[in-house]
Amino acid sequence: MSGEHEAGGGIYRSRLGPVSSDAAKYVSSIKEDLWIFNEDIECTVAHDLMLMKQGYITEDQLKKIVLALKKLQDEGLSQPDLEKYEDVHELIESFVVGEVGLEVGGLVHTARSRNDQVVTAVRLKTRREILSIMRELLELEAVLLKKAGETTSLMFPFYTHLQQAQAAPLSHYFLGYFDAFLRDFNRLSDSFRRVNQNPLGSVAIVGSSLKIDRSLTAKLLGFEGILENSFDAVSSRDFALEVVSNLNILMLNLSRIMEDLIIWLSSEYGFFTLPDELAFPSSAMPNKKNPCILELTRARTGRVFSSLAQLSMICKAVPSGYVRDLQETKPPLIEAFETTKDAIRMVRIVLENLQVNHERIRSLMEPSIIALDVAERVVEEAKVPFRLAHKLVGEMVKLSAKTGRRMTSLSEEDLKEVSSRVLGRDLSSVLLSILRKADTGFLASKRVSMGAGSPESDSTMLAVRGKVLEDCFSKLRLMVQKDREARMLLEESVRRIVEGFSFSAR
Repeated sequence: MSGEHEAGGGIYRSRLGPVSSDAAKYVSSIKEDLWIFNEDIECTVAHDLMLMKQGYITEDQLKKIVLALKKLQDEGLSQPDLEKYEDVHELIESFVVGEVGLEVGGLVHTARSRNDQVVTAVRLKTRREILSIMRELLELEAVLLKKAGETTSLMFPFYTHLQQAQAAPLSHYFLGYFDAFLRDFNRLSDSFRRVNQNPLGSVAIVGSSLKIDRSLTAKLLGFEGILENSFDAVSSRDFALEVVSNLNILMLNLSRIMEDLIIWLSSEYGFFTLPDELAFPSSAMPNKKNPCILELTRARTGRVFSSLAQLSMICKAVPSGYVRDLQETKPPLIEAFETTKDAIRMVRIVLENLQVNHERIRSLMEPSIIALDVAERVVEEAKVPFRLAHKLVGEMVKLSAKTGRRMTSLSEEDLKEVSSRVLGRDLSSVLLSILRKADTGFLASKRVSMGAGSPESDSTMLAVRGKVLEDCFSKLRLMVQKDREARMLLEESVRRIVEGFSFSAR
């Protein structure tokens, strides 16, 4: 043994002697526990207020405990604190005992275990982190709608297999990602309800014989309900898996849009331009203007995927009940939240400042990009079966490529020959009529299926999604307000005993 170490005065080591310093360091979660420091104090205040109302703590004792907790929160933690304790729960209780003595401080943990204490604080913190991510998402959504509104008349090449496929307004692209991120928002909103359940009072595994009031702590902490089964409450981490899975999907959506823009920012495309303040140089090549923010967002998607994989591996084989393995679920959860929050913010900034190069986009549009739209015009106007129309236009594209002429420049004789050969009849007059009007904007305007890429359809979707965004902002404001109201309720409840009490600003 390299030495002995009585963590936090050894308040948890009732039957054990001093722990070795190596062992204490190895099992410590204090660094990642800083993430839940404020939430753990809130949960402790709520729990002890409930104990007072149930007759296990006097008003004077609660006042001493709360003032000690307030002092700890205001002063914060020092480096020696981080090295001394096994976890933040031991740190908090040890501090209170040190401030008010064991007779009073020893009441703090009545009818509570670290098992329910930690998962309550993590759920409370996760709830707030979800709200923060949802706010970042809506701000990104607002930028996407703004970009869509600016580009409903700009025809843009849409790709399949990285080959130009069909032209539609660039707004269709931004609206498409609006819808994808809206699903991300809704997934997080749905998960929020399952996260926002109270496990406090489950104690170690099967509850308590003391007459505690779990409904009261749920109300004081703003939880929507109670995780009734104590065994499930302390040992389940499916809420973390669900949230990180949602963040992983969100990051995959961010990565896809970044991949598109990295390609379209290249000199071969040049569809967009980044301002200098969002680009980075080469150490050797003075001509370079690198999209490093976009590349790092694409790469950091891997961090969130890794967090999901790490959580899955931790949870896949642990026995039922609480085990220390679950301590390791916090770091990947923290990593996923921090990475995703930063990524959404930076993608929003990139999109806000992205310059659209209209002329470059127009100049690189391939003439044959109208092929499917022309085939559908043939179906509509000449009543030709689609497969034959497909073959006919395919022959027209082939002839265009062979002769070096645009399809719209094919002569009447060319069209007569091709249609007679493919269809057995002359459709040259119909084809000429279609081709005379066959610019990308006109053909896009003929699309009438719901959600199609056309200026008219995109304008309709833009208006509808503007209202959807307003509703989402309203929903989020209500969710945030409920969190604040719960905190205010807890503060007001404590103020009846401790005049002027409030939690430190986070």
